Amino acid sequence: MSTNKLLYKFSVNKEKEVQETTKTKNEKGEEISITKTVKKNFPIEFAIKKPNRKLYEEGELFFSVALSEGIKAGLLTRHLLAKRYDNDGGFMSETDKQRYADLYRALFEKETELQKAQLNLQKIGETEKTKNIGDLIVEMSELRRELQEFENFRSSIFDQTAENRAKNKTLMWWVLNLALKKEDGSENFKSLFGEGNYESKLDEYDKAEESEDLSLQEGIKKFAYFISFWYSGQLNKEEDFRKLEDVTFPVEGAEKAEAKEGNVEAPKVAEIKAEETKAEETKAEETKTEEIKPEGVESKALVEASA
Repeated sequence: MSTNKLLYKFSVNKEKEVQETTKTKNEKGEEISITKTVKKNFPIEFAIKKPNRKLYEEGELFFSVALSEGIKAGLLTRHLLAKRYDNDGGFMSETDKQRYADLYRALFEKETELQKAQLNLQKIGETEKTKNIGDLIVEMSELRRELQEFENFRSSIFDQTAENRAKNKTLMWWVLNLALKKEDGSENFKSLFGEGNYESKLDEYDKAEESEDLSLQEGIKKFAYFISFWYSGQLNKEEDFRKLEDVTFPVEGAEKAEAKEGNVEAPKVAEIKAEETKAEETKAEETKTEEIKPEGVESKALVEASA
């Protein structure tokens, strides 16, 4: 498969036992050969296939079928779930709503105080200024932590919706269909989970996860991670994948290589996840005012990812 049909290539080291022969001299000065078994790492190459139009259409169909299955099984859609909570007065009690508002107000006030402290308008000493800034940062962190608990609660409400189930199943479908591996001695990449249907590929996935091949398990872990971010619309270029791999799966010397080549600093994974969470929350709010459309597999964007 040509490289222009791939989204990204990566490798995982696999430890193998090999015979290594060294030559030395004995006490008589005679040259002898010593063979011993040693363990060495060999790179196993993996790749993410670039989907074509046909594969996108199949992905859209898979999502729609999975969504329909979830609804038939009794799962509510995001829209209906949001409507039910609205009819009951919202996601939180009046006490929680007031606490939520108070936290946001307090955080805003602390941010204002922090800006003033950094400007040092009162011309206080450097030691006192540093202490004030440190105290404010600690207080703001505690406020953000409590706010995050409210946000997590709101997000968890939609975990068991028909859309979320369909999205997670579709993400697995993409992993099964985009994961490629180059076999030993081969120049071409082949499907990691075979060429069968969804169920047969899922069986191969289960076997791979249960195998004792650590390199294969590491490869699957990377596929799940990369494809989930691609599925959410956050990775589209090879450079995006490489930056994410550098910060998520660092290898010895990778940071030095990046600095030497003058590459732009890779985004922090925490920041990427924060953007993903924010996008999910925005969609949850939108469901209160409009009908839900199947998300996750619309055209070539494939734009909303799994947790």
